[in-house]
Amino acid sequence: MVKIFLAEDEKIVREGIKNGIAWEKYGFEFAGEAPDGELAYPLIIKSKPDILLTDIRMPFMDGLELAEMVKKELPDLHIMFFSGYDDFEYAKRAIKIGAADYLLKPVSSSQLLEALERMSETIMQEKSEKNYKLEFLKQQEERKRIERDRLFDTIISGKLSLQEILLKGREHNLTLSAPMYNLILFQARVSDNQEQYSDEGVIFDRRLKDELNGRMDIIGFNRLTEGYAFLIMGNDAEDLESKVAAYGKRLIRLVESCPGMEYFGGIGVPVRRLSELRACFKAASRAYASRYMLEYNQLLTADAAVRLRDDSGSISLEGMDMTKLSRDIVPNFLKNGSVPEVKYFVEEYLEACGNNFKSLIFRQYILMDVYLAVIGFVTQLGFEPEQVLKEFGDVKTLQPCVGSGEAAVKYTRDILTKAVVFRTTCSQKKYRLVLEKARDYIASHYKDEDISLNVVASSVNISPNHFSTIFSQEMGITFVEYLTKVRMEAAKELLLKTDLRTSEIGYQVGYKDPHYFSYIFKKTHGITPKAFRSGGENEIQT
Repeated sequence: MVKIFLAEDEKIVREGIKNGIAWEKYGFEFAGEAPDGELAYPLIIKSKPDILLTDIRMPFMDGLELAEMVKKELPDLHIMFFSGYDDFEYAKRAIKIGAADYLLKPVSSSQLLEALERMSETIMQEKSEKNYKLEFLKQQEERKRIERDRLFDTIISGKLSLQEILLKGREHNLTLSAPMYNLILFQARVSDNQEQYSDEGVIFDRRLKDELNGRMDIIGFNRLTEGYAFLIMGNDAEDLESKVAAYGKRLIRLVESCPGMEYFGGIGVPVRRLSELRACFKAASRAYASRYMLEYNQLLTADAAVRLRDDSGSISLEGMDMTKLSRDIVPNFLKNGSVPEVKYFVEEYLEACGNNFKSLIFRQYILMDVYLAVIGFVTQLGFEPEQVLKEFGDVKTLQPCVGSGEAAVKYTRDILTKAVVFRTTCSQKKYRLVLEKARDYIASHYKDEDISLNVVASSVNISPNHFSTIFSQEMGITFVEYLTKVRMEAAKELLLKTDLRTSEIGYQVGYKDPHYFSYIFKKTHGITPKAFRSGGENEIQT
């Protein structure tokens, strides 16, 4: 409803206006009254009406002075002056202040109501346009966020020139030019259940966004299941090293501020050119891949990862529990790793075996462990044994691959890659199930005015950012666009099959503002709801 406030010093006139119109019947709410501008001002600021009806001549503070003051606080307020003085100077000043209308006393109820309805139509149109712009901006922001996060993979692909990379960065208000760069690949996960999102994960995302907001020397990219990538920029080698250490500590503190979460990070090597970030990423990825063999809550540099691999301690063959190696590390990678990480994982896994991998018998042992781990994992995904054997072969397929270290490495990479692809296929099926649940939820709750991406994401137990991305990728449109489409389809059915008023239909499909509903309907269909009901649907189809 449109809220109205009345400022009038003559009590009889004030009571006549207040009681002379059935406000709610015509879509208005009488929000308050006052006998002069001085008393009216604080009440107006508190009630925030849409329309101020005010006499020009009042004691203590006249209507013109009141209008000037409230306009500064409430610039969208519409003001209607009325006065018993047909004075052109008053009218000129009222227009300068921004008067929406100017009526001369005496004003009849019908005359006032007609003027108010004209003004109400303008107000509702303005609100509708503002709401539509907000919805449009939400859609744009959602698309921009997804494109921005994907920019990281574009940067490290090495396929773009420096000029193209900088241009892409400027499109997202990112300054990518710097004397030196380094990367931190980082994962923060719920330690109790890696596959589920929790409130702590959402809280971490929000705190991370706040932490990075406004900073020019670090850019964060959400890589969803692969964690985060942080591009850190420094003025020289010493400055960059200091920043990497400082931001590493901040990331750790953020995780520690979220109970039940754990982290692992891999730090790359300093580079001087954006074109060299690909090499930096490879170094960071090798360190990051160590999370499948090491305990969490570590931030590992690329150099430290190399030393660990060469060290005769924790991840060398000597002293290593090979049962744990075969039953824990490979399945853990199969569960969480990605296809690009296979290469780095195999390097870490096999190089940890040291010179023993030169032994034919030892290679047979290792490849058999990998094979059994893969078969067990893929079978658990729900694939039939016959299909598993068809895709991965039986143990006889190992024999040609153990003859040399090179053939063994290739076999290990190939079988792990195929298993991860199988897992991805299952994940896509899982996403389809999630999206089906989300669509069912939207179908049942699209009438709720407060339905939002966050609410629907929570209903399917996925973080809002992840849900937004998979929804857009799988559905081809953003969440907001899909919700609007569902509401419009429901509205069209009601328009064609019921005699409900347009305002009632808008309310039933989730729009409490009838003018905004009409505005969105016309924007999406190119025709008003009334015209659609009158037969305009044929024009849409043609």
